[in-house]
Amino acid sequence: MSITITMRDGTKRDFPHEGRSGGSYTKSLRYEPGFVVVEDEWGKRTAFPTELVAEVETKPERSW
Repeated sequence: MSITITMRDGTKRDFPHEGRSGGSYTKSLRYEPGFVVVEDEWGKRTAFPTELVAEVETKPERSW
């Protein structure tokens, strides 16, 4: 899954699908109280305060 987060000031943060060998690893998105959390294929997490986020867009990767 590819994820794009648009902030209220208009800046965008892109998290493109990269994949990882050894399985079907991909980006994940979670909504926690006060935060939008993106986790990459290796477990690195980036959290955005919800009051700064204007839009969250996800794009699934193709499926067979």
